[in-house]
Amino acid sequence: MSAREMPTWLAELQAQLGAVLREPLDRSSGTLRAATERYPDDAVREVVDASNADARARLAVYNRQYWFRLFGVLQTVFPLTARLLGHWDFNDHAAQFLRAEAPRTWSLDDVPRGFERFLERSLAAHPAREALLEAAHIDALWRAVFLAPDCAPLRPRAEDAARLPELRLALAPSVAVLVERWPLLELKGRLGELRGESALALPARLATPRWYALVREDAGIRRLPLEPREGELLTLLQQHTVGEALAQLEARVPPDERVSLPASTQRWLARSVTAGFWADADPPEGAARQRAERLTGRRS
Repeated sequence: MSAREMPTWLAELQAQLGAVLREPLDRSSGTLRAATERYPDDAVREVVDASNADARARLAVYNRQYWFRLFGVLQTVFPLTARLLGHWDFNDHAAQFLRAEAPRTWSLDDVPRGFERFLERSLAAHPAREALLEAAHIDALWRAVFLAPDCAPLRPRAEDAARLPELRLALAPSVAVLVERWPLLELKGRLGELRGESALALPARLATPRWYALVREDAGIRRLPLEPREGELLTLLQQHTVGEALAQLEARVPPDERVSLPASTQRWLARSVTAGFWADADPPEGAARQRAERLTGRRS
């Protein structure tokens, strides 16, 4: 039955029940309590055929389960962030997010969408904001890599070498490149050993940022350490053609590094292709148009 075919009484009943389910749980006592006194009287009478007190108690069961289910989804998707904040504070941010952007689809997979961006605002005054946002970014990337569709890796042919500088490479959906300023990937790998819901101590900031590639494999997600310049190059390659990325990287490095840079970039590019980092190669618009013209025999 579509929304257009739904009887008015049923639409009103669903709206009233939805309002009760989304009523925020009260945190003032130090536990999450269903604030049954805030349920609209009309909704209580319409939804449950029982005495007023008994009806509120029955609705409270669904109210609590609604929030606990959504909190559980967000804790599962953002486990590192949840443990660094502690579940109590994490659930507070989650509740603010869910009130601002209530789920509107049937799929729980859609619930976390936008949470990382929301934390940029809700953590504005937090003393560890930068580290927590880095943790949220790692959690979000991990999920994206895990859920990414399969795709055929790029396997360049010998004749592609001549046009390599004009290629624009596309990172495979099952690969992500990241830089961390706290040892958070290491902490994420140990979360299974660290039982509980209290906030974990934030590790000390790294003296030097570390670069990684997250690569999904049959056995799970592998963390592949990258050299710092290698990580910079892989990031530039996602934004520019190969030639432009190499030129920008060369401009960044000090003169004493430039002598060895060509050999290093060749090694990094070869490794990224062998490891299946790239899904496709697409030259800029002009070159793509010329290739299409050669294939079709047409000219614009």
